Amino acid sequence: MSVGHPCGADMRFKHHGEDNDRRRYVLQLEDDVEFAERTLKDISKSMNRLIQKAEKQQPKNLMRLLAESRGFEGVEKFDSHHVPPLLSEEYLNCWSLPLVTLATIAMSLPNITKNLLDCLLISGVREGLVYVTLVEERLNASNDHVLIQKAAKISWLQLQNPDSQLHTAGQILQWLRDTAKNMVIEMEGTNYGVQDDNSKCRSISANSMYRITETILLSYHTNIDELSQEELFVQLSLMSADILAACLTNFPQVILMKCHTSAIERREANVQAAAQLLGETTKIINTLQERELPCLNTDDLASIDKWRAYLMDHIP
Repeated sequence: MSVGHPCGADMRFKHHGEDNDRRRYVLQLEDDVEFAERTLKDISKSMNRLIQKAEKQQPKNLMRLLAESRGFEGVEKFDSHHVPPLLSEEYLNCWSLPLVTLATIAMSLPNITKNLLDCLLISGVREGLVYVTLVEERLNASNDHVLIQKAAKISWLQLQNPDSQLHTAGQILQWLRDTAKNMVIEMEGTNYGVQDDNSKCRSISANSMYRITETILLSYHTNIDELSQEELFVQLSLMSADILAACLTNFPQVILMKCHTSAIERREANVQAAAQLLGETTKIINTLQERELPCLNTDDLASIDKWRAYLMDHIP
């Protein structure tokens, strides 16, 4: 992997084989002036030590959740185009918003034990959002994207405790859908034409809940009463895992961009941060590199909307 260095050099993480099944990388600068072999070895050893130390800090809950993913179908499945729009304005999508929404739905299922909920989904999503946020900050930094990412941070605590008389997965989904729909309609009507960013974010967040719950309900049609909370939890986990997997295929690019900075005083710190991230995510990166990715260019792979458009055309 390589990117142009701001000083004209070529900066790359160069693979140096494997040691105990762990990849090693060395930061190498190639310029008109050749580094002495001893200096290059010192750089290599320094970066390898940092990477190896970081490898002991693997995000285990995230890795456990990603192990549930077998493809990327969940990126397309979480939101159906058959669901009619509620918002007066169309917004871009982002990676983090559906992840937060899916986790919130899972937290609303009383039959799912706290241990299972935390270990398999919530902790994995929480760890994953650390890296998803880096992808979005580096690769989805337009004003439109930032607004949607802000919506992902809106709390849904008021929707995590449906009426205790709701016992089935279908009833809970319907309650979440109706509550979210009413919230969107109320905010759209009250603030029409004068919404500030906070109001827009609340509307976008509520709209995400409405669309995802309605999508699941539509997928079961009249059989929704047969859906158990346990089955719904598995479905939510799989979609979350697929979305995380798709997003994190962009992470090698994020690591390289971390090294690329024009500020000399920040360059060393950024390279060290990149080495830390590489060590933490090496196993994840290696696993995802074995998958067949959509035929999209690098910029489009960073967009969940581009992924969805591609998958809609290629998944039967």
